[in-house]
Amino acid sequence: MLLFPIGTERQLRAFPWATVGLIVANTFVYLFLQVGPEGSNFSLVYGRFQWWMPLTYMFAHGGFLHLAGNMLFLWVFGPHAEDALGHGRFMILYFSAGLASAALHVLSSIALYPEELSIGLVGASGAIMGVVALFVLRFHGVRVRFFFWWIIPYIFYVRALWVGLAFIGMDLLWALLALGDGTIGGVAHWAHIGGFAAGAVWAGALKLTREGTHEVKHDEVRELIAAGAWLAASRRLEERIVERPGDQQLHAEAASCYEMVTGRHDDAARHWNEHLRLLLLARRSDEALDRFRRLTDRFEPNDFDPAMLMRLGAFCESQGDDEAALPALMAVVQAHEESEQAPEAALRVAALLGRNDRAGREREVLESIRARWPDSKAALTAATRLGEME
Repeated sequence: MLLFPIGTERQLRAFPWATVGLIVANTFVYLFLQVGPEGSNFSLVYGRFQWWMPLTYMFAHGGFLHLAGNMLFLWVFGPHAEDALGHGRFMILYFSAGLASAALHVLSSIALYPEELSIGLVGASGAIMGVVALFVLRFHGVRVRFFFWWIIPYIFYVRALWVGLAFIGMDLLWALLALGDGTIGGVAHWAHIGGFAAGAVWAGALKLTREGTHEVKHDEVRELIAAGAWLAASRRLEERIVERPGDQQLHAEAASCYEMVTGRHDDAARHWNEHLRLLLLARRSDEALDRFRRLTDRFEPNDFDPAMLMRLGAFCESQGDDEAALPALMAVVQAHEESEQAPEAALRVAALLGRNDRAGREREVLESIRARWPDSKAALTAATRLGEME
């Protein structure tokens, strides 16, 4: 009977250079040890400990099947953990899990199997169990694809969380059963547990479990949207936004859903405004401007927040795009006359018109500033500018 993972349903965001590098390194060391000098001290042996053993043991394997099995697990789970962490932090996870694996193996051997301290520990499985732990805690809603062969081949899917529980549960069970025998056996189960624990600590410290929970809940939203249940989807998105108020994409999805529901125009505008504000805060002004341009086909100037419009106008000015700045600033003047931003927006409009050789329109705007907001600082500036134009 054969049973092993062969992939997941999740799509990778980037090529897993670190994972591939580790697979190449493990394969190279295995081949080197097949032809290298006898007695190479790559395994971790407590009785004749050397400083390099906690690192080199991760790259030594007891045979080709041992290597192939470990590399298969690394290839299935490693790229996704690398996606979540980035190349550098993934490597730190891998080696820290390997060190934790070695530490727990040695401590359990001293406490439980002192007669077997001369047996060497080899293999990347402890480090890989750390990778598996991080994967199942970060992507616990993702399904893992398994190959099963008993009489006939069969492929099935299991949710990642259950995969992780099964792996660690089996190691714990076999480790406890081995206590009755008084021997470690052919598999270092305590090493696996140590690596898994290290990966779980990493996932908890980086709050990756919350990200996985968010994705699981968001799957329900996607299903509702696909079914055309726009109002139900928007309500679920409102719940998500309470938990993640700074997620600009959630606001965009909520706004899009509300646009599909009759009578919820104001709710859609509220979320689009927050979406634009968050894009600006993240210094993604180009995206905010592009979104604003597309929204003006469906929303009126008074649907937009005046402070956000001012920021958009200022960004366009800084980019030398006066034609794009004018609509945003004019929206403040026309639709938010009572706002504190309106006089300054009108003054900026006048300056834009002057720079574009439209002196007549510039004068009209400056005179309107004096008439509409006579007590503002903008009115004093407008009066000065009018005097210069005489």
